[in-house]
Amino acid sequence: MQASRDWPIVALGVVTALFILPLWCVGAPAMPDYPAHLAGYHLISGGASEFYAVHWRLVPNLASDILVPLLATVLPLEIAVKVFLTVAIALWTTGAALIQRAVTGRIGVAPLAGALFATNANFTWGFLNYTFAAGFAFILFAAWIVTKGKRTWPMLIGFTLAVVALYVCHLFGVCILVALIGLYELAAAIRERDLTGRALARRALPMVIVFLPAGLLSLFFKSAGGEGGGVEFNYADSIGDRFGSAAQWAFSDPAYLVIGGLAILILAGLAYGKLRIHPALKLVVLVLAALTLVAPEWALGGWGVDMRLPPVLGVITFASLELRTGDRLKMAYGAGVVLLAALNAAFLIQSWSGYDRQYQEFRSAIREMPRGAKIFTVLDGDALSDLSDPPYWHMAEFAIVDRAAFTPLMFATKGQHVIEVKPPYDRIAAATAKQGSPPDVTELSDLALGLTENDPDIDENYPYLKFYQCHFDYALIIHGGGERADVPAFLRLVHDGSFFALYKIKRTGLCATL
Repeated sequence: MQASRDWPIVALGVVTALFILPLWCVGAPAMPDYPAHLAGYHLISGGASEFYAVHWRLVPNLASDILVPLLATVLPLEIAVKVFLTVAIALWTTGAALIQRAVTGRIGVAPLAGALFATNANFTWGFLNYTFAAGFAFILFAAWIVTKGKRTWPMLIGFTLAVVALYVCHLFGVCILVALIGLYELAAAIRERDLTGRALARRALPMVIVFLPAGLLSLFFKSAGGEGGGVEFNYADSIGDRFGSAAQWAFSDPAYLVIGGLAILILAGLAYGKLRIHPALKLVVLVLAALTLVAPEWALGGWGVDMRLPPVLGVITFASLELRTGDRLKMAYGAGVVLLAALNAAFLIQSWSGYDRQYQEFRSAIREMPRGAKIFTVLDGDALSDLSDPPYWHMAEFAIVDRAAFTPLMFATKGQHVIEVKPPYDRIAAATAKQGSPPDVTELSDLALGLTENDPDIDENYPYLKFYQCHFDYALIIHGGGERADVPAFLRLVHDGSFFALYKIKRTGLCATL
């Protein structure tokens, strides 16, 4: 009888294992930001470099920068990253179940589908610190609910320290947690019709105690956001991200059928009385849905803010649901979620394995490159055609780990990261997140001459690459195996790979005049 009641927990364990499996089937997961993060951990762990320095500061974006190097004291670096990501995934897959357990006292079958949002766009892009912090926020939210009515001073101090730790992990994790707890407490006050000023102040006081230190830290140690950090909404360009970012089979492969199917399931279930939203979380779900629609694309110098809330909404929605059907239908629902998790894992392994072979090919090729070389990445857009190129944007950062190289796209934005570019090399490095993508091969000639008349994007996106032939040693051109564009004559091919070409850069006479 006990085993019959606990089968959703067993199924959740299976789903969690399936989502973790792809990490351990490849050498390097094909997340666009992964190579740059790996290079950062390498430098923090003591990797020698004449180009980069570690400057510790309390920026709210440090989850993996602290935990991975600590793990790397007892594990190989790339294994340490996988352990960190394993924990992050487990926080996401179990988040909905733990929140429901806190609200209702048991784990039903509905939260199983909440685990399907673990491989969201933030995860597949490689936003590692945010992914960990958001999962951590789910756990703290569940703990807050469980301790309702028994929050002693020692417990409040514990929550306060946990929120400070969450702030250090990632600022947006605190934003999520304060929204979840604030809406939960407001919903409780509305249900209990306890809306007097004194009653609301009594509810707010524990929150103030818990969040005030993190709030003060944000005033003095907040992310600088890089130059030009502002708020942009760009609804026309980002509307697809707001839907497709909730769950993905692999990078740039949104699970539209899964997302749409789950949305239809919820609407139909509510309409026919087969699903019920718990009153304690109804307001939380409604407001999160509204915020998901209005979130900006850019904020505080960071891109992809609009992708942060959709998967959070998915987790909280399924945490709030109770499935009111017979046991057979519940088991069919559970089996369906396990099947979807298995398919997701299979697609992710297939996608990552292909990119992993390419990463290994590149890392093998640069063994002949002198240590301490300066290399930058270029995209051959026509040759790549419809092939998704972001997984190659930071591939050159593997050279920081393997060859102590310099790359201009290393995560070293002032005020956002603990890695800094040493002078004078900071003049040939990207200064903001908006400068964080490679140029196209067609822009190489204008960049070499420092011309901007033909391409206004150069000044905005690649100013650090003007006269690149005077500053860099190698150009990595990604062509994806397509028909390649011509390159300037002063680039000499030194390695011709299956999907990339590595060129040695010869200085031109123009360099003597600079």
